[in-house]
Amino acid sequence: MNETVGNRSRVEVHLEELGQHSCWKALLNTMTGTNGSAQYRFVARLAGYADTPNLHVREGATFPLMRWQDLDNERQPNAFSDIAHQRLEELDATLRDDGWSRCDEPGRHWWSRTYEAIR
Repeated sequence: MNETVGNRSRVEVHLEELGQHSCWKALLNTMTGTNGSAQYRFVARLAGYADTPNLHVREGATFPLMRWQDLDNERQPNAFSDIAHQRLEELDATLRDDGWSRCDEPGRHWWSRTYEAIR
């Protein structure tokens, strides 16, 4: 599906840096991070649409992440892994409570999940 034609009955989970949609928030996030870290969060947005905040269905809680870190490498010492998994499970529970059903299809990353609206 391309980015101009979307699907309002499906959402996808993406990882984004806090402040990604605002220069001021991004600057603040950079200045308050320690040792190259920044705050990130998982967002569920409508599948197939461009990434704009008004198309976010849900936004998860933030967690610290090193900017230079390989996000697919979950071996220690990647300390973000436990809290990131916790934040993803919290978002999953919220989406299910909102009436979304998780699809079984694998995604590009370990956090890439797709949900369909329950009819």
